[in-house]
Amino acid sequence: MDNYPDIVMYWHYHKLEYYMSIYMPVMVWLIISTIFIVVMFRKYTFGDWTKDNPNPNEGETFNMPRGTIRGILTMSLLFITVVIELANVRMIGLEERSSEFLAAFQMMVAFYFGAKVMHHISSVDKSKTKAISEAAIASQYAANNYHNPMDEDGVTTVDNSYFEEEGAAG
Repeated sequence: MDNYPDIVMYWHYHKLEYYMSIYMPVMVWLIISTIFIVVMFRKYTFGDWTKDNPNPNEGETFNMPRGTIRGILTMSLLFITVVIELANVRMIGLEERSSEFLAAFQMMVAFYFGAKVMHHISSVDKSKTKAISEAAIASQYAANNYHNPMDEDGVTTVDNSYFEEEGAAG
């Protein structure tokens, strides 16, 4: 690390290269993102929606398609992280100054994809549990030669009045 002060002084005297490596790509990205958001606002939020032709995204954030804002934020963080990492190849010492941002980006990615995985697992688990319980009810009625009280919609019409009694467990 003997040459560390020399490298810092190099970037101190070559500020234009530093700004072009870090700030210029980020500013271009911000301009592109702002234009995209304005176009999306004009199309979805302030579009020509009528009672006959309602906005299909009513109730979502800014009445835009689901995930638009989340996608813009994620892509922005990804772009800024890539710019910082690419600049870090040439600028020694930048990683120490941007370590908090990189840790925040890693946490955001872990939370985003972790939440998506857990949502997928829980939704698959619910449908699997429902199918298993319906199969168990059908096999129980078949084994006891009872009529299976499933109507045409596949909904079980079993009498659950016991569970509705006061003091009933379950």
